Amino acid sequence: MQIPLNARLATIDVLLQTTIPAFLAPPPSRETLREWFDRARIPRFKANPLARRGGGTVYYSVSAVEKFFRFRVIPGGLKR
Repeated sequence: MQIPLNARLATIDVLLQTTIPAFLAPPPSRETLREWFDRARIPRFKANPLARRGGGTVYYSVSAVEKFFRFRVIPGGLKR
């Protein structure tokens, strides 16, 4: 599977391979991430919007996930 590096939306599995290791090592479990993202109200999307309950792949906004880690998880944010 080739991972798109300029994606706006990504599954938790893709985030665990690409984005999250830049902020946390070792990365947390999928369940922990899902809970954090729900508490932070990070937008999630499904390929089939009619599949509200069960089934379907869930995608998260990559920019919202990066913002979450920069400003809420890392103490003091990233200073450049």
